[in-house]
Amino acid sequence: MDLRRFTLILFAIASVSALRGAAIQTYPLDERIVYTVRISRDEPTTCLFPAALTALEGGNVSAQATDTPPVLLSYQPGAAFFSVRALRDDARAAINVVFRGKVFVLTFLPDAAADRAVSFIDETESVSGHRPVTTADRLRGLIDRAKRHELIAREYPALTQTVERLTPGTHTRYPGFVVTVAEVFRFAAEDTLVLRLDFENTGDAAFRFDPSGLAVRVGPNIFPAARTDAVGFVASHARATAWIAVAGNSDGGSGNLSAHNTFFVLVPRMP
Repeated sequence: MDLRRFTLILFAIASVSALRGAAIQTYPLDERIVYTVRISRDEPTTCLFPAALTALEGGNVSAQATDTPPVLLSYQPGAAFFSVRALRDDARAAINVVFRGKVFVLTFLPDAAADRAVSFIDETESVSGHRPVTTADRLRGLIDRAKRHELIAREYPALTQTVERLTPGTHTRYPGFVVTVAEVFRFAAEDTLVLRLDFENTGDAAFRFDPSGLAVRVGPNIFPAARTDAVGFVASHARATAWIAVAGNSDGGSGNLSAHNTFFVLVPRMP
């Protein structure tokens, strides 16, 4: 076993013992660990993974309250998270989470102080405080969470406690079109910003742009998008939306980039 993996296992064990009193938990993913999660009747517990889950297999749980299960499950296929809540004081349950070709085992036990949010991080993430290795799946998951922010905040408020959201409404004007920074989300744990960009084509002809070349400028520094969700086409006198994720600084290191910056959007226009 290499030293890095051994360190992660020790970190997981320490997390289980040292953070039992906290309502918000963070654990590294390791398929050899059985994670114990506290649940209660009065508060939902939400478990968040780095990206969309493949499947859930559970015991003593059901998504239908009419089944009167010990534990009620709330999950939408394709989501990166699910929630559970005890329906009995002595409720116990187990869920096997299939994620990225591995099975992660979770045991749910009743407790007066429930874990409100449990976040699982990739084993590629550093436990020493350095910037985690950002993967395409994680960035795609962050953009998806930003798109569904209002729904998540309404139904799973614990998941948004560490997410900063601003609506600056600043404009970058080009001949024939305007780009507005409509929303900025900062995911502190991932050192990543997600921006919603609203394009307005004020010209008489459609225009195209290269989504992979989108970037933002803060002062003299340029930050290329690490991940984009955009069509790259805006019809004449029409609007379109693009989402971009900006991770770290312009040199690829840890940037701790603030959501309160003024962002100018750089758009590589195509013929």
